[in-house]
Amino acid sequence: MQGRILTILNVQVFIGELPSGDLKVWHPFNDRVRQLIEPICRGKGRWHPRFNNWIVFSNFKYEVIAELDTLEKAHHG
Repeated sequence: MQGRILTILNVQVFIGELPSGDLKVWHPFNDRVRQLIEPICRGKGRWHPRFNNWIVFSNFKYEVIAELDTLEKAHHG
């Protein structure tokens, strides 16, 4: 999977696949965006405090991508 950039509430959200097959999800600090993304990722991965991003386990990767795509459509711009 190639890295992607989504736009949610005018904030860029970067997603990309790690060598392990897990998914990384990062966005600049924005509490409104965090409130939308955190529930999608929580329970499907772990928060990585060193890089301030979510690591989504590979078995949830496509589910999370689909939810983030839906979120972008609902909150683009």
